Amino acid sequence: MKSYIKTFFISAIVMMVLIGTALFVFIHPFSVQATSKTATPMATGTAISAPHVDGRKAKATPMVAKQPTPTAQVSPTPIATVPPTPTPVPVAPAVQWNNAPLTEYTTSATNVRGTPYTNGAIVSTLNAGAQITVYGTVNGETVGDSSTWYRVSDQSSAPQYIYSALLTTDKPAPVDNSGTSNADCSTTSGKTVDVNLSAQWATFCDNGQMDNSFPITSGQPDLPTPTGTYHVFDKLSPTTFYSPWPEGSPYYYEPTHINYALEFREGGYFLHDAWWRSTFGPGTNVPHTDPQYGDMTGTHGCVVMTTDQAAWLYNWAPIGTTVYIHY
Repeated sequence: MKSYIKTFFISAIVMMVLIGTALFVFIHPFSVQATSKTATPMATGTAISAPHVDGRKAKATPMVAKQPTPTAQVSPTPIATVPPTPTPVPVAPAVQWNNAPLTEYTTSATNVRGTPYTNGAIVSTLNAGAQITVYGTVNGETVGDSSTWYRVSDQSSAPQYIYSALLTTDKPAPVDNSGTSNADCSTTSGKTVDVNLSAQWATFCDNGQMDNSFPITSGQPDLPTPTGTYHVFDKLSPTTFYSPWPEGSPYYYEPTHINYALEFREGGYFLHDAWWRSTFGPGTNVPHTDPQYGDMTGTHGCVVMTTDQAAWLYNWAPIGTTVYIHY
């Protein structure tokens, strides 16, 4: 009997478990479906911020309509007008007037200029030995080692100037324009080059005898060949001359090939060939027209000759040869 009752209770418990399981399986899907249909309404007009790093959602931030940024109106910058710089009016140099006019003479062909500068307008050109009246002195352009110019027009006339080194108080001897030099070789010893600037002629003496003579061209009026007694101290063959004046200067020249050059004075004074000239002698140290090369003037201070003559001189004159330059 006890065994029967025990079996009955066990069977009842099993039946209850089976019935409960069946009810759960049948009822659960309907419960899940009802739950999924209940959606949480989303707040209207809000935005969801990104979740925090710990997985929790941040609070909803209200969306604010962005107003357009107004465009700034930029006024154009006016262009400043720069007035042209007025050309300065040249200031007339102060003249130190002489107590009485002085009489002087040109040492070579000389330009008379409207200003005391080598780029001043040429008023006239005087021959060597011309008599001129000096009314005063001014401080002008430095040429060589002096900036003194002479005023050669009176106070009631338009200004006219001559560079001081081109005038002398000594009245020169009559100029020999016959095409020969007045050099007297009998008074010389050793080898001497005698350069007569008035005649534009050179004579070459050797122990009292004349070995050669021919026409030359010397410095132009603004850059005269210096007078005095010198000696050849350097010989160059060939060489290239470079302008000591900058580009833009009226005296500037391109680098120039020279075949034979004998230097007789510091500062670049040479006896040398001038292959770019076809005429030499009287009148070639002032503005003139070369029949082959056109407009010409004198040198920058050197004494020049043909290439053949320079070659002869280069071989004839040793270092130490005397060079005597005079009017």
